[in-house]
Amino acid sequence: MEKVKNSTAYKGSGIEWLGNVPTNWSIKKIKYIAKIIDGDRGTEYPNDKNLVNEGIPFLSGENLNERGLTFNKVRYITEEKFSRLRQGKLKNGDLIVSVRGTIGSAGLFVISKYKTAFINAQMMIIRPKQCLLLPRYLFYYTRTKAWFNCLDFFAYGTAQKQLSNKVLSNIEIAIPSIENQREIVKFLDEKTSKIDLLITDKEKLIELLEEKRQAIITEAVTKGLNPDMKMKNSGVDWIGEIPEHWEKNKVKYSTYVKGRIGWQGLRSDEFIDEGPYLVTGTDFVNGLVNWNTCYHISEERFNEAPAIQLKENDLLITKDGTIGKVATVKNKPEKAILNSGIFVTRCSNEKYLTEYMYWVLSSNIFDRYIKYMETGSTIKHLYQETFVNFTYPLPGIDEQKAIVKYLNEITNDIDFVISDTRSQIEKVKEYRQSLIYEAVTGKIDLRNYKGEEV
Repeated sequence: MEKVKNSTAYKGSGIEWLGNVPTNWSIKKIKYIAKIIDGDRGTEYPNDKNLVNEGIPFLSGENLNERGLTFNKVRYITEEKFSRLRQGKLKNGDLIVSVRGTIGSAGLFVISKYKTAFINAQMMIIRPKQCLLLPRYLFYYTRTKAWFNCLDFFAYGTAQKQLSNKVLSNIEIAIPSIENQREIVKFLDEKTSKIDLLITDKEKLIELLEEKRQAIITEAVTKGLNPDMKMKNSGVDWIGEIPEHWEKNKVKYSTYVKGRIGWQGLRSDEFIDEGPYLVTGTDFVNGLVNWNTCYHISEERFNEAPAIQLKENDLLITKDGTIGKVATVKNKPEKAILNSGIFVTRCSNEKYLTEYMYWVLSSNIFDRYIKYMETGSTIKHLYQETFVNFTYPLPGIDEQKAIVKYLNEITNDIDFVISDTRSQIEKVKEYRQSLIYEAVTGKIDLRNYKGEEV
């Protein structure tokens, strides 16, 4: 896209992350154009004892994302409890900023469904003096690399970065006249809404492709590849019908399953830079173990647990957190072992191919089994007793080979499209951020903007 013709004269801002700005723009500390208000420090963080199903929203860092403020999974307190708060209450046009941990994330509070809300001590409010600074202009400014570079420079703390009221108050930003701010906001509202719509469409495409991928896997491991095969009722709720000549089997009848027992749990201070590899669930990438991200442990710790020392072609499955993630052990280093949170499995009687079991555990039937067994429980943990009693459909080895070949080919094609779409989304997001940065730092001239392309 071509830029609007720019006849603006520029001056040095004196601020590394801003660079040059138009000569008629001002450099102001936030404290001169807005009021900084701390989040509430006298109220306990909401918990099951004081939360209600509706009332006044309590906002935290979980309610901020790359597009701003979201009320998804919002928590509430009663109006009576809200009335006792001394600070952290929101008004229309307030900008909420995360000042601890992931600093700089921001969202604009605009009265709509909720007339007010409040924030905790991990957040602060920037309340613009609207005769000098438009809230939405400031919000766009917090979307830029200039904002995050500035906060990274001034933040303090080692284990967890944070910003104080004083630090935030003294941060300098470049601002044009109110009229110019309105033109910039108008331009960015128009452009980013189109960009966000494009991103949303691509995200929906990924969701549809992932659903299609899951459906194809489930169809293959329950119905086979021949649509003309005669079917029978498997008698298992999470499986449904299977080909008449297929069998059923339980994991415990054909599979070696082991996990790290409690007393062997490894602490982070035991991790070292070299030695036997330690696999955790975070090392699972696209169905394989990423050896480059693994921690290492001592030979002594490795040798104390032979039952969970890994072999080539082992199949791993997570049992804590996001349960049911699977990865196959390929190109194994000389020594590798599991941390807690994972089961190692391997076929013990040649009844199935590891690659086939990988697809079974990746299918919807395993998800349905977990949900079936979780009924009434809020604990997200896959117990060994539960896992080994999983019943799955079992065709002959030749059919397993055909199913594995088919699923490898078709999922590779789908995964390529998903990966390419994700790459497109990242490029569009980079363009959006660049566009916002150029607009709110005066790199493009939007005076008298009428809606022409930029």
